[in-house]
Amino acid sequence: MAKVTSLPDQVDFEVSAGETLLEAALRSGVPFAHARGGRAKCSTCRIWVLDGLDGLPQRSPGEASMADRLGFSDEVRLACQLRPGGALRVRRLVLDETDLMMTSQLDRDVATRTGEAKRVTIFFSDIADFTALSERLSPYDVMYLLNRYFVQAGDIIERNGGFIDKFVGDGLMAIFGVEDQADAPLRSVNAALQTLAAVDRMKPFFAAMYGADFDIRIGLHYGEAVIGSLGSVGHERLTAIGDVVNVASRVEAASKDAGTRFLISEALHDRVKDQVEVADFVRMRLRGTSDRITLYEIDRLTPEADAALNAGEVRETMRLGGKNWVRAFAEDELAVDQRRILAFENCDVVVLRTAEAYYAFNNACPHLHLPLFDTRALADGGLGDNAGTDTPRPIDSTFTDDRGVVCRWHLSCFDLQTGEVRDWATRLRDDGTSPGQEYLGDVSKNRAGLTVYPCRIHDGHLWIALD
Repeated sequence: MAKVTSLPDQVDFEVSAGETLLEAALRSGVPFAHARGGRAKCSTCRIWVLDGLDGLPQRSPGEASMADRLGFSDEVRLACQLRPGGALRVRRLVLDETDLMMTSQLDRDVATRTGEAKRVTIFFSDIADFTALSERLSPYDVMYLLNRYFVQAGDIIERNGGFIDKFVGDGLMAIFGVEDQADAPLRSVNAALQTLAAVDRMKPFFAAMYGADFDIRIGLHYGEAVIGSLGSVGHERLTAIGDVVNVASRVEAASKDAGTRFLISEALHDRVKDQVEVADFVRMRLRGTSDRITLYEIDRLTPEADAALNAGEVRETMRLGGKNWVRAFAEDELAVDQRRILAFENCDVVVLRTAEAYYAFNNACPHLHLPLFDTRALADGGLGDNAGTDTPRPIDSTFTDDRGVVCRWHLSCFDLQTGEVRDWATRLRDDGTSPGQEYLGDVSKNRAGLTVYPCRIHDGHLWIALD
């Protein structure tokens, strides 16, 4: 016999050898919920083990499957599967009809997680001076600007193993370490740095479209949070609760007072200090607190951490003729009449090989700073050709026979050798509007040449001068 004390009932009952805790509880008149008859097909009979956890048997296969799917901590067990061999003190987790509706998995479309304490990094960002920016833009433009930023930031966060918790206005919250990844603290810093780099690439576009000085601030903090699912039935969402969330939000807010773009807390710095380069630090009181803490402005990852985490190719450089040259790839890696897009820190570069020469240029139209060529395949979310519309747009820009490139957006043509404009925005109407996008207004401004980069062959490799 195993003695069990059940809370909040304050009832003691005994479990016979071979009997499940649920069977004994029901026999003793303790009102345990059990929607699926004790077959580990739901979680309504789950309990929290307060005392006696060390002496419990391993989960049955059915319970293990349910626990894995719902993210149970070790203390949460299914009474229908548990056959205790010693004394226990437990708490029922389903007490009434509301609890039953919350925990039943019978018709649930998404899996949920019970509350679990984890050490995580919380990522907060918002847009600098967003209120002033939104007041002078149309509602459509505000939503377009936000979504263009959120799509790219969200992609970066998820590629670094983060979980996007929520978007609130112009703010974004993400969690790193939900699955106990050992390198989650460093990946959170990497995601922040990559997000800032992506924003820097967006700036010319927003300046051209709206005359907007677009920038963001990011704050990170590391600590313990309760991770679990919140929300009404069918609308649950994984989130983090705890002081670590509040502190992370205040660290982000402190960036404005400190005049920085990216700050991390001392707790996070202690986890990554050997893998990051610090630009500066500040001692300050966070809003709503009385203690002064140290916040660190992160400049970049160390070269070793960057190479290990991002697995990027380390490109050889050389100084020649007053220019800094970067080795791109072996000469025979690109066939004649083929192109390749190379990602560098500040821009993407398109390389075209013809029978006569190589040409390299910035993968951004000088007009609106939109990509001349998609960097992702269509199956990965690249843009389509708008077939069937009044103004179909080619999937990619095109090359002419006389060393020119025609932008797919408004059919401007640029010389590949000099970057000079041959034809400017021929798709635009006389009033400067674009067919199908009249809401953008006159976009005929910003006439500028294409940025081209010198190319040379050395030791069987293509080298590009980016400065």
